[in-house]
Amino acid sequence: MRVLFAVSPGLDHLYPALGLASAFRTAGHDVVVATAGVTVDAAVRAGLTVRDVAPDADFSAVFPKKGNREERTRMMRQRGREITASGVTPEIILEKFGTINDMMAEGTLRFAETWRPDLVVYSRLQGTALLVARALGVPAVENGYSFLREGDLPARLLPHLAPTFERLGVPVELPSVTPLYFAPQHMMRGEGEGWPMRFVPYHGGCVLPDWLAEPKRRRRIVVTLGTIVPGVAGVGSLGSVLAAADGVDAELVLALGDEPDLEPLGTLPDNVRVVGWTPLSALLPTLDGIIHHGGAGTTLAAAHAGVPQLAMPYGADNWINAEIITDAGIGLDLQPEEVDSGVLNRLLDDEALRKTAGALAAELAAQPGPDAIVPRLADLVG
Repeated sequence: MRVLFAVSPGLDHLYPALGLASAFRTAGHDVVVATAGVTVDAAVRAGLTVRDVAPDADFSAVFPKKGNREERTRMMRQRGREITASGVTPEIILEKFGTINDMMAEGTLRFAETWRPDLVVYSRLQGTALLVARALGVPAVENGYSFLREGDLPARLLPHLAPTFERLGVPVELPSVTPLYFAPQHMMRGEGEGWPMRFVPYHGGCVLPDWLAEPKRRRRIVVTLGTIVPGVAGVGSLGSVLAAADGVDAELVLALGDEPDLEPLGTLPDNVRVVGWTPLSALLPTLDGIIHHGGAGTTLAAAHAGVPQLAMPYGADNWINAEIITDAGIGLDLQPEEVDSGVLNRLLDDEALRKTAGALAAELAAQPGPDAIVPRLADLVG
């Protein structure tokens, strides 16, 4: 069987799909990823065959940086509050991804017409998959990467794709769509029917540095803001968090990528270690706690590792994910200015949090993984 993975440009769209892509390959199926932008090289580094369907596209023009850092932060937070209140992807996001899909549609369709996939798996906003599946008469599988169940998402996305369908001569109709949810039903929010599948955390490979390969000398907390927040909001909000490190008998690892502007943070306490880009999957086995922005992938990866969490929501669906963390009893939900040494010590010492986090990790590990889902998806093809 041939399986085409249609993935939007962005690591947060690609990484959640890699467990399923690997499972298809292990089961003997052929897999190709149709994507563009930064996701091309990331998929190649993950060992996959890739078709760059829009090599000349400028995706930054779809999400331009407007205003100064304060204005961008305010806009990001406002949009996050809207998503929290509605529990659905806003129309403005669907509109923008309609543009992204239009930039990638012809390249994806032309390749698919040549390669002839039997099944199309797609990151949930990559509507080119709906177009390809409808054109070729094959099933589509929505690969979830958030805690939101949006059963009507393909139908809401279709009007934003209609001009592209018409331009390429494809009937403006949805194919058969099967959603995959990346967490158990009790952790999901919203409405919709789908199949739960165990999440397989992936954050890229690396050569372990000495400090990660050796036994740690004290407890360790990592502080990360994902890939989007540092570029939009900067890292200045972490000042109070890092200042609180002085009152904690632990090492705080500041993992903000390769080129963060740390000047707003001033002089850092001696127990703060600044590292360049380091995959979260390499850090998690060594951690006693994690502080993050509330990203869905980060939240679930930390839950799989059984690590107590402190979420500090910034935007998008971050507040929803932070609520899931507190509802599950595996962590805390605070803003950076509310964090002091007492909060950090609770993250390290609260046995109830640690016990609940360990129990949830065991539950997540028992969920059916991609290897169990592959035969069910093959049945869709017949």
